[in-house]
Amino acid sequence: MSKIKFNQHFKLKKSTRIKVNFCAAVIAISTLGAMPFLANAEESKLDTPISMSQILERVRVYQQAQGIWQTQQNIADANIKNSKLWANPSLNVERAGFANNQDQELTIGLSQPLDVFGKKKASKKIANLANEQLGLKQRIYDEQLQIIVKYLWSQVMLSEVESALLMEQLKASEQSLEVAERRFRAGSISQVDVDRVRLTHIDNIKLVQQAGLQLQIARKQLANLWGESESSNVIGHDISSFWPQKTLEKVNANLMDNLVEKTQSYQVLEAKANIDLLKAQARPNPDVSVSMKQTKTPQNQTDNQLTVGLSVPLAIFNRNQYGIQIAQAKEQLIEKQKMFYQMQNKLEVQTLLSELGGLKEQFDLVSQKQIPLAVAVQKRTLTGFQVGKLNVMDVQQATAQLHDVRIQSVQILKSAWQKSIEAESLSLGIEPSQVMAKDALSQINQNLIQDTNALPVIGMGN
Repeated sequence: MSKIKFNQHFKLKKSTRIKVNFCAAVIAISTLGAMPFLANAEESKLDTPISMSQILERVRVYQQAQGIWQTQQNIADANIKNSKLWANPSLNVERAGFANNQDQELTIGLSQPLDVFGKKKASKKIANLANEQLGLKQRIYDEQLQIIVKYLWSQVMLSEVESALLMEQLKASEQSLEVAERRFRAGSISQVDVDRVRLTHIDNIKLVQQAGLQLQIARKQLANLWGESESSNVIGHDISSFWPQKTLEKVNANLMDNLVEKTQSYQVLEAKANIDLLKAQARPNPDVSVSMKQTKTPQNQTDNQLTVGLSVPLAIFNRNQYGIQIAQAKEQLIEKQKMFYQMQNKLEVQTLLSELGGLKEQFDLVSQKQIPLAVAVQKRTLTGFQVGKLNVMDVQQATAQLHDVRIQSVQILKSAWQKSIEAESLSLGIEPSQVMAKDALSQINQNLIQDTNALPVIGMGN
């Protein structure tokens, strides 16, 4: 049956067909007998290729507009300045004797707390550490941003690959249907046989529609990262290989420069600085006071007297001994967790790399051997069916086998990208679930806002 007759028979409108974007080549498996990739000339005029680096730049510009990091930098700068300030002095005014027949005394004095034991120095150190950590936090955020972009980019790429494969499968089933229609008209097969092939073809149409919808959603999710509701850009032209490349190289580089380990190192330094501050606060810093006392007699005789005093609190009961004990316990825990994290993280990353290596072997087997064989079998079966040597069931089975191995190759590819993203995330000390969630960027930004609101005021106080 021709395409026109097929459409007339099922009354399928052209508007129900999902347009699927085709890139330059769907996995270099086509000539190897694996995954051929068709180019849609009509859609290529509408869609513009976009690279992952271009996407990342769009996202960075869009996210910078929130001003979170600038706000945190302003707070850090203010904390450094605040930590350098001296405590405010106190003004004391006293008056004694209010009757005219009494001696009248007026005392005006100033008292100033002294930082003898380094309280201001400890506060300044904490403020500087917070400022240094801010740069590290920005690096971690940028790495998270890159992985989020890479993950959603890979989802669009995989959707394009799957759409192209299903279109190839649709093409194969359409050829089978045309052959079946010709044999039916020749009287060599029954209407039931034709309907069986037609059912398979309709099922392939449905799969193409589902894949098209999935591709549309993946593109929308990617476009949301830079504040747009959808994007018609394709990414296939930017792909040198569909398999995640240089994962091992990237992971090793990340492990050498693990940002979370550096964060934990800063946490240790911050804990020690807090201990130093608590110790400085526990020591009895004195207050120096200077006052002028004026005495006036009923005979209007005046006497001025300068008074200098020193007030030293006695650290008898509260010496911050328990606060220091708590801070030291936290420091020890951070040290232990740092060692445990480094060992456990490397083990998890090695496991993921082993899984990725196993998936690569499976992918090569499917793409280089199974798919070429399935393609050859399907073509020979279709030829045999066309000349009347094979029946409909043979064609159906061969077409189904080809479909299964093609889908299997896509599933392996999806698993490989997931393992690659997980390995890169863990090698940076980032929880993979944070970057692969649908609202990953929104969650990270919300956490940043909460962290900004919770930033402490560091300084001597008034």
